[in-house]
Amino acid sequence: MANMRTKVEITNLAERNRIIDTIISIIEEKNRFLLLGHQQPDEDCISSLVSMALLIRKFNKKVAISVKENLPDQISYLDNICSYNNIELTQEALDGMDPPDAIFVLDTPKPDQISADPAILELIHSGTVPVAEIDHHLSTDALLIGSPSCSLVTRATSTCELIALLCCKIAHRPDILKRNGIRELFSRNLVLSMLTGMIGDTWFGLTVKHPRDRFFYNLYTNRFSDILREKAHVNTANYVSMTDIFRSLQALSPEERALYQQMLSKSHYHGQIGFLYLDEHESWSMLSNTDYSLFIKVIKAVTNFLAEKAGRFGVTVFWDEPSTSDLIQFRIRLSKNVTDIDLRKLLDTLSITDGGGHPGAIGFRFPRTELADPAAYVQMLLAELETL
Repeated sequence: MANMRTKVEITNLAERNRIIDTIISIIEEKNRFLLLGHQQPDEDCISSLVSMALLIRKFNKKVAISVKENLPDQISYLDNICSYNNIELTQEALDGMDPPDAIFVLDTPKPDQISADPAILELIHSGTVPVAEIDHHLSTDALLIGSPSCSLVTRATSTCELIALLCCKIAHRPDILKRNGIRELFSRNLVLSMLTGMIGDTWFGLTVKHPRDRFFYNLYTNRFSDILREKAHVNTANYVSMTDIFRSLQALSPEERALYQQMLSKSHYHGQIGFLYLDEHESWSMLSNTDYSLFIKVIKAVTNFLAEKAGRFGVTVFWDEPSTSDLIQFRIRLSKNVTDIDLRKLLDTLSITDGGGHPGAIGFRFPRTELADPAAYVQMLLAELETL
């Protein structure tokens, strides 16, 4: 790992192009790749891992994705895509696999959130293999993981949007396509994976507030949606539109639906704010009976629902179990009708150092030892939101 620099937007186009060229060179020159995401990966993180793996496979290279959990049922099609394209999904430590000659870290805000075994982390720190990074998190506590020369870390609505940018650069390089025998860069599986990440990270565009971000979100999603439709197989159950993808991401299993209803029954409304505060006992009671990744998916869905029903903000708060962390977790989301607020500014206003997100959706957390009265802090937070 090169250094511990804060992640900032790449505003110099020449610098961005040099980084992209370096990433392409690494893909061409190396043969075995290991892809890493963040702990408790959500659909967005998994989509970026699969999308990048598919792109590397276009160059006929070996790719393994390190994941600690099974893929959620709603995106099981990504698991099938990996199998079809000989992309290994592994839960093994480094000594159980061929050592990679390059590592890519995707959609991971900072080093201590990487999902990897100690041996892999040691390899990242060793400097013996190139470590590239692709990420869109630019929050106050976001730190660079990869080498600056091969880290495409900049403003975007999702990490998959940055992978789409990388693909478009390659598409305009006939020398690269010819040299590597790439006849179909934007295959159906690749655009489906990238769309899954773009839609999942923005909740079908609802969290995209800035006109510049909206422009690029629409540019890529409209183009890939057209490709997906053109390559759809007749008389099959394949996804043919962004709506199909979003419905799959939204779908809740019976277990998830029951948890969703339980959370909503404990929710409250304060003006145009919908909020759910689960205290220590309530949080641990729910978490002890469900998988953490499932819980996170449902809490995100509840936050979205509260924002839309209240008309302005959705807020959810819960306590991690001690076996997971000592953190109290906060999530805030804007209603789709609110376009004049950037929630990231709230992090600076409240001097929050462990948090980040998008203009329309943020998350942050505190060690429980730092919040003497969590319920009082929630009341302060609600009062602060009323002023926005």
